[in-house]
Amino acid sequence: MVKHWRVDREEKYEIVEKWFLKDLEMIDGKEADTDNPYFDMHFHEVYHLEAYSCASKYTFARTLNKLNETYLKKDLKIVNFDDTYLNDDSIWSSNNRDCLVLMRICFYASNLLCLSLCPLS
Repeated sequence: MVKHWRVDREEKYEIVEKWFLKDLEMIDGKEADTDNPYFDMHFHEVYHLEAYSCASKYTFARTLNKLNETYLKKDLKIVNFDDTYLNDDSIWSSNNRDCLVLMRICFYASNLLCLSLCPLS
């Protein structure tokens, strides 16, 4: 866990606490239907954390899941997250998923706008 603060124009970071991935039992995203940066990590006790943004919360969960699949292959529970944005096999899959999702949404929205402005013959 990293603490972040700003002193004048300098950004400061301090490592506050470290955990082992093998000790992580579950990640709880709190509410899958809302856009919030809050989540819980369950070790021998529950830690209530806040990410920088909802997108960074999902990126963090994807990274932990990928590390677990690569190195530990244990049953890591990830609950209260939208599976569409967590799985590599989803239609939104990419190395930079968050930007790709935003680009696709903008593309579809612009298509809808163009279609709605076209006159019908």
